[in-house]
Amino acid sequence: MNAYATASLYVGDLHPEVTEALLFELFNAVGPVASIRVCRDSVTRRSLGYAYVNFHSVVDAERALETMNYTLIKNKPCRIM
Repeated sequence: MNAYATASLYVGDLHPEVTEALLFELFNAVGPVASIRVCRDSVTRRSLGYAYVNFHSVVDAERALETMNYTLIKNKPCRIM
């Protein structure tokens, strides 16, 4: 396995107030997070309701998918793919 490979997860159905900092706090508990991006409208900067969470390790990404899918974030279940 490539030591520099990353594993990206789509996290959808997010509450509009979910931030990168909140997602980092939640997902970093599973394993080291490489980066997080909440996708936003280019004009209004409002959240589009989904994000990408990138882990350094495929194993950590798989663990996050298995353990955090449908976890409540701001009282709304997230969907991870």
